[in-house]
Amino acid sequence: MTRTETDTGEIAADPALQAPAPEPVPPSRVRDALAAMDEGVGRVARVVATAGALTMLGVALVTTFDVVILRWIFNAPIPGSNEIFHTVFPTAIAAVLAAGLSARATLEIDLLGLMLKARTIAWLRAFGAVLFTVTVALIAYAVWRQTLSAFNQGKVTTIMQWRLWPWYSVITAFFVLCIPAQLMVALRASADLTRRWYVGVIVVFALGLGLSAGAVWLFLSLQTFFLMNMLTAAAALVGLLWVLMLLYVPLAAALTACATLGILGIFGPMQAVNIAGAETKGLLISLDLAVVPFFLMMGGFAVQSGMSRDIYAFAQAIFAPFRGGLALATIGGSAGFGALTGSSVATVATIGSVAYPEMERRGYSPKLAAGAITSGGTLGQLLPPSTVAVVYALLVEQSIGAIYIAMLIPALMTVIFYMIAIGLTVTFVPSAAPQGEPWNGREIVTSGLRSLPVVVMFLLVFGGIFFGICTATEAAGLGAVIAFAILVLRGGLKGGGFWKVMAETTRSTSMIYFLIIGALITTFLFSATGLSTAMTDAVAGLNAPGWVIVVMLCAGYILLGFILDSMAIMMITASLTAGIVGAYGYDPIWWAVIMVVVVEIGVMTPPFGLNLFMLKSVAPKLPLSQLYAGVMPFLVADLIKLALLIGFPMLILWLPGFL
Repeated sequence: MTRTETDTGEIAADPALQAPAPEPVPPSRVRDALAAMDEGVGRVARVVATAGALTMLGVALVTTFDVVILRWIFNAPIPGSNEIFHTVFPTAIAAVLAAGLSARATLEIDLLGLMLKARTIAWLRAFGAVLFTVTVALIAYAVWRQTLSAFNQGKVTTIMQWRLWPWYSVITAFFVLCIPAQLMVALRASADLTRRWYVGVIVVFALGLGLSAGAVWLFLSLQTFFLMNMLTAAAALVGLLWVLMLLYVPLAAALTACATLGILGIFGPMQAVNIAGAETKGLLISLDLAVVPFFLMMGGFAVQSGMSRDIYAFAQAIFAPFRGGLALATIGGSAGFGALTGSSVATVATIGSVAYPEMERRGYSPKLAAGAITSGGTLGQLLPPSTVAVVYALLVEQSIGAIYIAMLIPALMTVIFYMIAIGLTVTFVPSAAPQGEPWNGREIVTSGLRSLPVVVMFLLVFGGIFFGICTATEAAGLGAVIAFAILVLRGGLKGGGFWKVMAETTRSTSMIYFLIIGALITTFLFSATGLSTAMTDAVAGLNAPGWVIVVMLCAGYILLGFILDSMAIMMITASLTAGIVGAYGYDPIWWAVIMVVVVEIGVMTPPFGLNLFMLKSVAPKLPLSQLYAGVMPFLVADLIKLALLIGFPMLILWLPGFL
């Protein structure tokens, strides 16, 4: 299984598939000293990250003022406003990275949890932490070289004529701070492996550093072979990537290490460093990816202000008279929550913690309750602001706004089909849900008014994208500001709510950016070696109709959804499969939505779907047999929807056609 982020930003493994924790080691002065050093580095990183997160919010405020006041009203935008993103915003992003590492905000694959002993897994994770330290040091060195290049070439911004090297120097300093942050993670993990702390440290670091140095030497020695057999080398590196992931190496480290080794073996060490630096710099200054931290803030502020509860309460009031009304409300509430957070797992965890006990109390069938919550969770990625859609857009170089708009009709179809599944269930099995209750007009009006800010925010943000009033990045900044304003008006700043959102944004942003750095370097390797083209040619050589290839890919993605979460799948496969379907004439925007749909089907498909185990953690007494049976009607609904989306592509492409 994949260790994923919860809605609180903390990293959580799939509880039903975790191995027991290893036995604790006895305390020692060295371990205490390492813990104190770790806390010290983490404290510095958190202070820096807080400044970075506040700067992001400041940029969102400036963007909103520029778009709403200066551009819409006075038609006089801030000159050179884009240069703020190319200087201030990348610096803010770099500032939060070290805190994420210190908080252990990483994504890793946990497929062997039941096969290996807890002690073995602890050794593997310590080894992975050392490799991640090496890759972080490599990225920091690569960014420093970009800074030197900007200084030597005297690069300046076009309008404001700001020199770039001072900004890049600060960014470099923040990446350097990432080294001790991750090093402390590796040291503490290694020191806790054995009773004598130094045994674990020596063994793990010797193994990690030795294998890293040996791999570099091997790839340099075989450079001629790699140049003559680039496809073979690329295929071998894909295999190595999967091996490292299975061995609990964080996905970001595995992607970066394998891709850098491949580039090193083909183009040489300096070119490998330069490419890593260029891809990292390009990512930091990307206007497209800036939507991620903005939407993370928007979702965090929205949840903290109680808007997610308001949506669920309104859905309950609307569907109250219908048999199975609470299950219908769960689907509606999941759609609203997903539109705020863009997270499938977070939707299951948050809605499930409220909906399941309530449905259990009212006498709902555990099957229906489990199916509604698990399937409703998939709406977290099927609706804007889906983070995996942003990753696809960045890796395949497509418009984020177009993908977001393209997702609306499929998401609406999902809601309708799920509600039909509930309706059919309670029709044929009336005992699955109690009869409804009369509408309460006062409750509808009260909850509706409480939910109005959510509707207004969604319409302003995504309406602005659809009508071309603002870019996706500007719309995301607007959403963050609106959600922050609602939090302030509702008194949500009390009790540390604001700082909680800032911390969550920091952890999630750090994890996502390190993942995408590795994914971009990997995409470059695939392109440079011709692997993407070779795979496309190989598939074309099957002489199969395009729809057959699409169905085969969809089946493969559903299977991948058993063991990986959607973010990991996008990172590894998006650039490869987009080229394959593109060769058959399919639109990349259409394929983006299909990918998200099939991956989300995978995460709710028995026996290993990730959403199933997230719900199991929320409702531990729920038997797996009933959980599996409960999702079946919704899986049938999903497969019918998928067939319609494949058979009638305009269901996806109609709305983007108006952009």
